[in-house]
Amino acid sequence: MKKSKSRQHRVPSHSLKRAKRQRGLRRMEQLETRSMLAGDVGAPWHNEILPTDVNSDGVLDQQDIEILVGELKTMKLGSFSAKSGLLEGEQSLYLDVDNDGKLTQRDLLSAMDALTLEGEPEVAAPSFRADYDVEIVYDSNTTTEGGSANVALNDTFTLNIYVTDVSETPSGFSQAFADIKFDSSKLTIQNPSTDIQMGPGFSSQTGDVPSNVTPYGGKNANDNQFSTADKLLWMGGIYAPAPANGAQRFLLASVKFRAVAEGAVDFEIDVRNYTLSSELGTPDPEATEVAFNQKERSGNDTEDPDVNLNATLVYAPGAVGQELVRFDGGKVSIDIAATPVGGANFDSYNVNEDYFGDDANSTPPVVTIGGVQYYVLDVLANDLDSALNAVTGDRSRFNIDSITQPTNGSVSIQTNAQSVAEIAATGITSHQVLLYQVPSNLGGINESFSYTITDSGASDNAGTSSADVLVAISKVDDAPIANDRFFTIEEGVPLIGNALDYASLQGGADENETLTFVEFIVPANLQGTFTPILDLNDQPTGAFVYTSNFPGLTESVQYVVSDGGEQTATGTLTFKTQLDSLIEGVVYFDADNDGVVDENLDIEASAEVRIGGVDLELVNSATGAVIATTRTDAFGTYSFSGFDEGNYSVRVVDPRFTRKGKTTAGDFTITGNEISGIGIGNGQPGRYSGLNFGYRGRDYQYISRLDQMASVSEDSITLAFSKSGGTATLEWYSVDEGWDRLVNINSDYIYLDPATKSMQVAFEVSVEGQENSQYVVQAFSPSMPGYVVVAETAEGVIIRISGSGSQVMTNLAAVDAAFANL
Repeated sequence: MKKSKSRQHRVPSHSLKRAKRQRGLRRMEQLETRSMLAGDVGAPWHNEILPTDVNSDGVLDQQDIEILVGELKTMKLGSFSAKSGLLEGEQSLYLDVDNDGKLTQRDLLSAMDALTLEGEPEVAAPSFRADYDVEIVYDSNTTTEGGSANVALNDTFTLNIYVTDVSETPSGFSQAFADIKFDSSKLTIQNPSTDIQMGPGFSSQTGDVPSNVTPYGGKNANDNQFSTADKLLWMGGIYAPAPANGAQRFLLASVKFRAVAEGAVDFEIDVRNYTLSSELGTPDPEATEVAFNQKERSGNDTEDPDVNLNATLVYAPGAVGQELVRFDGGKVSIDIAATPVGGANFDSYNVNEDYFGDDANSTPPVVTIGGVQYYVLDVLANDLDSALNAVTGDRSRFNIDSITQPTNGSVSIQTNAQSVAEIAATGITSHQVLLYQVPSNLGGINESFSYTITDSGASDNAGTSSADVLVAISKVDDAPIANDRFFTIEEGVPLIGNALDYASLQGGADENETLTFVEFIVPANLQGTFTPILDLNDQPTGAFVYTSNFPGLTESVQYVVSDGGEQTATGTLTFKTQLDSLIEGVVYFDADNDGVVDENLDIEASAEVRIGGVDLELVNSATGAVIATTRTDAFGTYSFSGFDEGNYSVRVVDPRFTRKGKTTAGDFTITGNEISGIGIGNGQPGRYSGLNFGYRGRDYQYISRLDQMASVSEDSITLAFSKSGGTATLEWYSVDEGWDRLVNINSDYIYLDPATKSMQVAFEVSVEGQENSQYVVQAFSPSMPGYVVVAETAEGVIIRISGSGSQVMTNLAAVDAAFANL
């Protein structure tokens, strides 16, 4: 049955814009001399000034198109011999439009595209018409247009697409394309690179091997499934040179399908109304189209939305380059039905690459076992005994013996399915199932594998048999991930960032995505200064600068990114300006127990020295949570800064092997090793100094006469180690004098052998001219002068090293020398 549909279509001839362009070219001064390709006298000439001006009259018009068509008709495909000229002494035609050194169909297409550049495609007269039809070839039988064929489930068949020039004077097609409507859920294409074939004489516009359901070429291919559900798009190509018999029935393309679900499928040429209004003529209510594409061969959108790259064009004089808008189309049908067999039967499943997301009622069901997701394939459910009777219950008469593996995903046998709670909860009753895992981030593909079963039934035994399983994996266009970020900044200090650094793509390589910045969403009441960084076209790049002069301010800006397509995601950037808050003090040996940190009295090395390596905590009094920790440095100092307003306490972890002294807390409360009631903000000062923790000295068992023997000068350092399980850990250290360049000793960077008392330590020291401190590694042993083990118990050991830092750290001079050369 033939079918014609129509809708309104803009029918332009030459647009006003094109007319203006032609007049402008005619007013140009005489064109410069054109040149042939160097060294190739047999090649067609290329017009370097106006490449599409074939006849060098200063105008691109229909005459240039017709000249190209005429030359293509007289040449053999892929070969050309340049003419010496139209007349004696005249210049050659400039046939090489695309400047590739030869005349091909692409030169014609380039000129035709340029002719419709202004968005007013030329339309052929109603006397030019094409008839598209379809047929099915299955099991050596052909079902023509209007008929229906019975196809067995899991069998393959071929759809042939034809086109015939039914114009008053047929001339054949320079290009032809058609869309076909059908139910794509019941069919699959196994291998598009081989299962889609162009008809004789037709080729892809790009010259590529078809890699999708459209032979249009790999530029627009998504995967090996249908780029648009229920549509075969852009089936066709270009035809060059002009056919000898323009009235013949041309085979446009052949597509081999596999039937994967039962039911009827109609294949119908998509003849549809084609509406364009005309600015020069009367609208054509009978205009139709069978394919429309606004994608350049690069895959980019055309600049003009009216340009149809997949128009049907004929070779007839007077219609060259003018798209046909009169079409006939028909349909052919198939009826897919399973052919039951005893034993294993074919199974087909539709899944997606994201395990159906949050759909708890998906089919096949999804389970998570041991943190891993699977699709549960109940392949035994449709298997039959030899009498073709269904088997119900747990189907324990069937045993899955073996499986093959798919190309990308993986499948395994779950032999005791009913003992797995997650599988039993799905309602599946079979005693064995297959667990299938989809490949990561790879949708739009079909997976095939097979399974083998043995029937152990006493009657109607089907023996051992095998069947195929097909899993069609739908692609999921995953949105990008826009992560939230929290920034803590100082007052008046700019923060530079880039939103693209906080976002990422989820799609696999098959999705061809590009992480793209879209916009910032800035609140109108933002108090800080947020400045997007623009590119050369004044478009935001995703980079930004944020500053705030308001201590304690917390505010947010949102950003939006895309995957380069339709999927977007929004993230939040939160900026917190630190309060000018500070709590600081020292931990020290309070020799006179007066609660005051006295400077060294220059008497002996027993004056009030600081204690390094002591841990302290800042505690939120309202919640009891520890919000920050720190450790005293070589000067015994600690500090907490940049925290929010509220009530806090400072808690010291009492250094081991010491006796508690007095704590200096001003008006705050002292409880054990904690100073509490420290208010920040809300009208209270935000900076507190002199919150000091004092200790009388070492426990008595860690003091000995060796202290006096080691006290040959005030230049010394004392280190306290705990011992446990054959290892020693630095608990604290204290410096008297002579170690002004010592910044810190990290307990992770020191080693003491509990047995021999040999020690290796990395001293963190300041270096003149360097912003960052450096490490000086030094080894010690009890045999070294000034290195004294002054006290030891089963739990700890105290070591004292006499001498200044420059004397003790013999490697310090080498470090200074190295940095002096920088």
